[in-house]
Amino acid sequence: MSVVRGIALGLLALVANISVAGTWIAPPAGSPAGLMQRMDRAKWIAAGAKSAQRVVYVFTDPDCPYCNDLWKAMQTARAPDVQIRYLLVAVIDADSKGKDAAILEAKDPAAALEKTERNYEHGGIAPKTDMLAETKETISFNGDLMAALHIFGTPGLVYMDEHNQVKVYAGMPDEKQLQAIVGKR
Repeated sequence: MSVVRGIALGLLALVANISVAGTWIAPPAGSPAGLMQRMDRAKWIAAGAKSAQRVVYVFTDPDCPYCNDLWKAMQTARAPDVQIRYLLVAVIDADSKGKDAAILEAKDPAAALEKTERNYEHGGIAPKTDMLAETKETISFNGDLMAALHIFGTPGLVYMDEHNQVKVYAGMPDEKQLQAIVGKR
C-alpha cells in the first residue's frame, strides 16, 4: 500500500508543479498595435526605465504570492532599458480590491506598490474600505483587459518582442523565460 501511496503523492506533486508553472498564451486576433494601444490606455504604475526599448505590462494582485516572487525577480532580471507597467487587478482575496485602492489612491502609487511588495510577508499595504469611483473603474478595466487576453490568474505579462509580435505569458516565468522577457540582451 505504501508504494501506491508514494506513486500517488509523486503524481500529485508533479501535477501541482505543472499547475504552478506559467505558460505562453496566444494573443487575441487582431492588430498588435491596437492591443498595445489598449494596454497603454489602461492605468498602470511604471517601474524601471523612463524611456524604454521594451515595455512589459504585468497584471498583478497585491495578495498574489507569485506576483511578489515576480516583483522580486524583476529587481535583478530587468535590463536597464526595460520599463515595467503594473496593472492592478483583484483576483486573489476579498481585500485585494481594497489594497489596489490604497496603492492607486496613494500620493505616490509607485512608492506604495514598492512598499507593498517589500512588506508582502507582513501583509503588504492596509486595504482601503472606501474607494473613488475612478479607482473602481480602473480595477474593473484592468480585470476586463486581463480576461480579454485569456489570462485567468496572476501574474500575467504582455509585451511586444523584437519582431513586433505581441507575447502573452500567464503565470510565473522561470529564470530563462524571465530573461527572454525583461533581461539584458
